[in-house]
Amino acid sequence: MDLATWAEMKITLFMLVFFRNIGLLVTAPLFQSRNLPRMVRVSIALFLSFIFTPLLEPLSTQPTNFAFLAFGLLQELALGLLMGYILYLTFAGLQLAGQLVERPMGFSMVNVLDPQTGSQMPIIGQLYFIIALWLFILVKGDHSLLTVLNHSFRLLPVGEEIVFAKGLPYLLRAFADLFWLALQVALPIFGVLFLADIGLGVLAKLVPQINVFFLGFPLKVCIGLFLLILSLPVFIRWLALNYSANGSVWTELLRFLKTIR
Repeated sequence: MDLATWAEMKITLFMLVFFRNIGLLVTAPLFQSRNLPRMVRVSIALFLSFIFTPLLEPLSTQPTNFAFLAFGLLQELALGLLMGYILYLTFAGLQLAGQLVERPMGFSMVNVLDPQTGSQMPIIGQLYFIIALWLFILVKGDHSLLTVLNHSFRLLPVGEEIVFAKGLPYLLRAFADLFWLALQVALPIFGVLFLADIGLGVLAKLVPQINVFFLGFPLKVCIGLFLLILSLPVFIRWLALNYSANGSVWTELLRFLKTIR
């Protein structure tokens, strides 16, 4: 093998690895923040590519023309985007849980600007998101993400065909798990506030002279905030277990990679 052929194979391998890395960093939590400059994100992807490329096996088949190379790059980019997006769905589920909680509390009319995405978010959903993001950093979730990325190169070598259709049932189940996660987090507080609404309705029937709206709004806010503070220790412990190195989040992500290989 002459030097030109060897250099061409190494550059092609590097480009495929880089596109998978940049796809992951575009959608993965923490790295996809708008506060992180694009040049920093690209620099991290380049740095990871320089680390991973020498450790990988050479390409089994070298692309013969630009069309095959472009298809391989888009395939690696799509895989990285899917990996980061599946992880981001857990954070989206927590934001949805906050939206479910704040609606009976009367906070649904109050939204805050999310600096991570630049969009309007519910205030309690944003609180859940910030707590989850800090725990993700504290339990070294970014390290676990890079570990999963390393496993992805072993499970799905770059340049080989990836059957994304096999992962469609898993993606649908991931969307279903998003709503199930939101329901699990929001149900205790939502259920108590629903019972408070029933109690206020009964009180309005028994004592019509009481202004239930004037009494109920601050009462539900106080009950909701009290239950929110009361549930935070359990919520934090549960998140730490899920985002830790052996957490279910990473297990499910690896299961998705094994499904589409």
